[in-house]
Amino acid sequence: MKQNVAVLFLLLFIPSQSSGQEIITFGTLIDEMTDLERLTYLPNPSYRMIQFSSYDRRSKTPGQKGWFANSDGFGNEPIPGFQNVLNEPDTNGIGTYLVCDVQGPGTILRLWTAGINGKIRCFLDNMDLPVYEGEAEDFFWDTGARLSGNGQGSIFSAVFRQFDASYFPIPFSDRCRIEWIGNIREIHFYHIGIRIYETGTAVRTFRTDDLEEQEAKIQKVKAAFSDPDLMITPETAEMKKLGNTLPAHSEMELLKMEGTHAIDNLSLKIAAEDIESALRECVLNIYFDDAVVPQVQSPLGDFFGAAPGLNPFESYPFSVRQDSTLICRFIMPFQNSVRIVLQNNSDSSIPFSGHVYFSEYDWKDGVSMHFRARWRIDHGLIASKTSIIDVPYGMIIGKGRVVGAAAFIYNPSEAVTSWGNWWGEGDEKIFIDGEEFPSFFGTGSEDYFNYSWSSEKFFSFPYCGQPRNDGPGNRGYVANFRWHINDDLFFNEKIAFYMELFHHGEVKDFSYGRIVYAYTLPGCIDDFVPVTISKINRIPYLSWKPEAYLGSAGFRFIQAEKIVEEDSNVSIEKGKLWSEGHILKWTPKVKNEKIQFGITKAKAGNAQIGLTLAHMPGAGKIIFFLNGEILEMNNSEFVDLEDSQRMFLRNYFSKTVAFNEGINVITLKYISEDPGKIIGVDFFWLKEK
Repeated sequence: MKQNVAVLFLLLFIPSQSSGQEIITFGTLIDEMTDLERLTYLPNPSYRMIQFSSYDRRSKTPGQKGWFANSDGFGNEPIPGFQNVLNEPDTNGIGTYLVCDVQGPGTILRLWTAGINGKIRCFLDNMDLPVYEGEAEDFFWDTGARLSGNGQGSIFSAVFRQFDASYFPIPFSDRCRIEWIGNIREIHFYHIGIRIYETGTAVRTFRTDDLEEQEAKIQKVKAAFSDPDLMITPETAEMKKLGNTLPAHSEMELLKMEGTHAIDNLSLKIAAEDIESALRECVLNIYFDDAVVPQVQSPLGDFFGAAPGLNPFESYPFSVRQDSTLICRFIMPFQNSVRIVLQNNSDSSIPFSGHVYFSEYDWKDGVSMHFRARWRIDHGLIASKTSIIDVPYGMIIGKGRVVGAAAFIYNPSEAVTSWGNWWGEGDEKIFIDGEEFPSFFGTGSEDYFNYSWSSEKFFSFPYCGQPRNDGPGNRGYVANFRWHINDDLFFNEKIAFYMELFHHGEVKDFSYGRIVYAYTLPGCIDDFVPVTISKINRIPYLSWKPEAYLGSAGFRFIQAEKIVEEDSNVSIEKGKLWSEGHILKWTPKVKNEKIQFGITKAKAGNAQIGLTLAHMPGAGKIIFFLNGEILEMNNSEFVDLEDSQRMFLRNYFSKTVAFNEGINVITLKYISEDPGKIIGVDFFWLKEK
């Protein structure tokens, strides 16, 4: 395989520069998980990251036949998604397959799976017995607990598991060999991210007693992840307050400093009537060391990782708060000067406030790097399952490391389930230095962002998150991010980062925004394109109505306001997110109040009923009845629609139930203790069985 050839070439020919360096251990790797200053310097000893995955092995040459092939772990692939077949399947279909065999010093830094059957054997160095032999899913999802022998629920899982990825470091001094034993016809998705050090680097191989010895460090990581602002130390950091009103169609210098320092924490907060538009129309520019082109240029909200609009989350380097406070903790060093300029491209003046924490910094010529963030967006794309494209996230020529990426999607699909409106079937492809084949070739966009199965869930972890997903399914606006803190992508010459746009359907007017964050030596160049007004003044919400496609095939849809019985507590309200541009809102006055809807069925028989409901601040709890009998939705007797931070749509379904001929009455009963909470009903689904 080309991956193996590239790795072997690297290990054989890169020189060692690690003489005198501290030995790399499990403990030093734990330290790296919260060490943001480390990212500002070139690594010593040098290394590179490589990913082994279950990508479709028919993908061989960029732009050629098979490049967008998608059999990558579901089972029954045309070519097994492994490095080699060690033992052909037996009569029960069980074979042995080589996942990776890395020679030289390195460490496993990231494991991910959406689901994998069978077992894993992991050998370190030349040991006869594996450091791990057991269930494959446990290896990927509960790494620390399984290696410690402490079982489920340990601190190791709490610190290292981030959605469907594990960031438990497993260092090795000479070799890492991983084998999978399982049925190739069954599910076997995987990513294994490995850092490979230059020849001669001193690494102490993982030992199970490392976990007990390093418990204090693990607790420290847990505390930092729980409250990242603890990393600001007033004893060493100074603070400058920011605050003013930025007139319409103007720019303002927020900060200008000279000398050698580093920005440790940048926080901004704006006030605007239409904050969603303001966060996109205000553009942040940061110039380090008298640069004529800003190293950072991005719409304000997008820079902080959750766009468009205000979508709260907490992660380690970035946070967005409900009160519109935006926080960046990536360290931004400069040797001589820094300028922060904010442009207001909107028609309204915008008050802002904030602060900058800064501290002394040891600038080292040829080693210290500037922070860089490059944003771009494409409107009016056609997302398709046939005309698939590689969307460029970014390209940098020079030396540095990528430390994160975020995607801001507008997916105006009219399909209303994830199986139908999923936009991210495509894979990340990251070429580092002189690669002809990418050392990172993934298995799906969500897999890169650490989740699986086109999940519509909101989540945020220290290194990844999904702070926006309008729904139902994955339609509307979606925001994903992933930070490469301990698995940073170091490059000596260049890096080219792409993500396939591969949709379940065919969707016009698709918008794809993205941003890549990096540290680079002075003098690097990239594919910078200035932010233009045409790119930032369009946040569309196209009118839509539900379509029966794939997961929703066979259903007919009925707008709630067309079948509601008269009720004085009902209003029909317009809104950008709702089907056909409006939604039925019911505001019950007392607990146990009911509202009824009539669904007509031509003849008696079995059917499945569905509702698409709004979650929002101030929403309440309800239970459901069909013709007077309790109706479970999504296997639950009640639904709580309260969400303190967002408005979004989600689907709820019954099992197959008996319907009468003629009018069938669906009753919603309000069960919240507090009166006056809102119940938003967008539309009903019905599928004959």
